[in-house]
Amino acid sequence: MPRILKLHIVGLLCSGLMMTLGSLDARSQEFAQGLTDPRIISLSGAGAGYSGFVGAGVGLMSRRPQFGIEAGDFILQPRFFLETEYRTNFFRQDSRNGAAVGALTLHARPGFALFNPKFDKVAFSFSTDLDAFLPFGDETVSKQTNLGARSQIAATFFPKSALSFTLYDRFERQIWMRPLVAVNANRNHNVAGIDIALRPGGRALDFNLGYAFDIMRFDEISFLDTDTHRLRFMSSWRFYPQTYTFLESTLALTSYTRSNTTSEDGRIGNFVNATPFKIYTGLSGHISERLALIVRLGYGNSLLARGDDYSSFIGQVQLSYRFSPNSVVHVGVSRDFELAAFGGYMGIMRAYTEFSQRIGDLVDFNLDFGYDSRQFGKWEVPTFQSGEQVLQPGTLDDTRHESWIRAGFSLDFNITRLFGITAGYRLDTLVSDFVILTNSRVNYVGYVDHRVFASLNLRY
Repeated sequence: MPRILKLHIVGLLCSGLMMTLGSLDARSQEFAQGLTDPRIISLSGAGAGYSGFVGAGVGLMSRRPQFGIEAGDFILQPRFFLETEYRTNFFRQDSRNGAAVGALTLHARPGFALFNPKFDKVAFSFSTDLDAFLPFGDETVSKQTNLGARSQIAATFFPKSALSFTLYDRFERQIWMRPLVAVNANRNHNVAGIDIALRPGGRALDFNLGYAFDIMRFDEISFLDTDTHRLRFMSSWRFYPQTYTFLESTLALTSYTRSNTTSEDGRIGNFVNATPFKIYTGLSGHISERLALIVRLGYGNSLLARGDDYSSFIGQVQLSYRFSPNSVVHVGVSRDFELAAFGGYMGIMRAYTEFSQRIGDLVDFNLDFGYDSRQFGKWEVPTFQSGEQVLQPGTLDDTRHESWIRAGFSLDFNITRLFGITAGYRLDTLVSDFVILTNSRVNYVGYVDHRVFASLNLRY
């Protein structure tokens, strides 16, 4: 097997781990912006909602042509996705609340990327994609028309030196349907930060120190707004050409922007500021020519301002087996936690698998399945006002449990260099004992949603 092919594949298999570091360094810039990565030029690159946790095509050698228009030292990549989808449960409504509402929707996604692949002193990248969301149906459906967006900009200074630093900003506006109530859950997420990288010893050693300011703002559910300062350190050692060992540590300072009432300050688990801490050590690389492994083992603590903390083992194990250059399967399990407005924290046990198959130069097929078991910390039921609504969330006992299933498949047809089609199916199911009393009416939050979609992909 040619060495260049093996190096390319291990880079793809490890990309999911390395992209968690925050900004894009010079070595990952080309991959992220799509010069050789086919996912950027199809709907399959739009995240776990279309391509599973690993990502469609990860681990397969790209044989697509390079896209873009040369503009001096830069490459400009215009693109346009026109997607239509049918959702069986547009508002993600629990069947105990009433019949699900099906809806046909249209997404118009114009966008472009700009970067300088032949960088010297500065590696620059910028991309933006809009999402004009047009649902068709009665007034409750059609009034959800809105505009989403994804945008990122990054500049790495002295990328070829032993010491470099990256300034970056990422923004995403996500349109999120809620059950038939007066508010939506549309959200705006922005992360701005700086990463400093030191790579002595011929780049076998790599030290990264980063800071980011993370802002989450909801259009109408303002009591969930948060500000977060994030610190991260990671060091890695490439002790074989295709194998790394690493140490990673993160610390965050998260606060809710709302002011708690006197009664809320006395309750555990509700809108609790926290300083979550995580530390990992692990290994990422090839065991053989066909088998790759990611292992992360560590400890995490939610460090809540009040109430019981999540304090336990966290980690991940993922195996990737390549049957051939055109066929790969990934299997993984992980244990982690996130902060939660109700409960303080959410412990997550996840199992997932994904299979990608390329058929000639025309078709990429992706099949994925993921299951989350989520358990929340203890909390005391609050009551608060949101506009004209009196909301009281609750559970069957003092803890909250949920199961989340996400699965589907996609077919990506690369018909010509300028034109492609992506089609697929997604299943999204939430089983939860969480309920919200809205003006004394019980609203269950579980749902089952089937989604069929097709997209026309234009790119240059």
